[in-house]
Amino acid sequence: MKKIFTSPFFAPTVFTVLWTSLIFVVLFFYPSQKFAITTDGEILDIITNVGYILMIATMLMLASDYREKTTTWGIFLFLGIAAFLREAGIQHHLSKTDTTPFKSRFFLNPDNPVSEKIVFGLILLIIFGALAYLAIKYTKHLITSFFKLNPITWTTAVFCVVLLCAKFADRYPSNWRSQHDKISLPREQIEFWSLMEESLEMFLPYLVIAAMLQYHILLKSRNMIEK
Repeated sequence: MKKIFTSPFFAPTVFTVLWTSLIFVVLFFYPSQKFAITTDGEILDIITNVGYILMIATMLMLASDYREKTTTWGIFLFLGIAAFLREAGIQHHLSKTDTTPFKSRFFLNPDNPVSEKIVFGLILLIIFGALAYLAIKYTKHLITSFFKLNPITWTTAVFCVVLLCAKFADRYPSNWRSQHDKISLPREQIEFWSLMEESLEMFLPYLVIAAMLQYHILLKSRNMIEK
């Protein structure tokens, strides 16, 4: 079982099977429920939030694996908590004058307080700085280890692809509207893209959990060999 779980093909295979099965079931058996199941408090939202709670718990339980990489572990935990809070919708309750303080329109709107722009601008800089640190430190390793069939790298690659696809699905309806004289997509298509976004985002915390557990198993195996 460990060999299957630590295979480089585990994450892409399991994700593909589970995600396509979910989309197939919804589109063919519950097509009228596409929008309902993607709204806050419904099944996909619940599964996603449970995933983030489990992800943070996994990070805390496996903290000892990162004794020599405390900075990396701290950044993972920080970004994990930030992602969980974002998924929970905290951004909609932070600003007194706008719906969310983490979009360009917030900083360009003269009606929003300068103090809020400074505070939320600093938060964004910290998040981008954390991501930049990880990118600079691990990009070369991820590229080389990908071709060596490193299972953690392949799981990370699946995570990145899923994240990009989710962001594309999230922005597609609004981008369409802005490029077509503010004419919105038909409701059916908006519901479809909402399903794509939410179903993809649902898997993100579980992919992180899989990567951390793979790292834990491989690290434990390596330590046993060295002993």
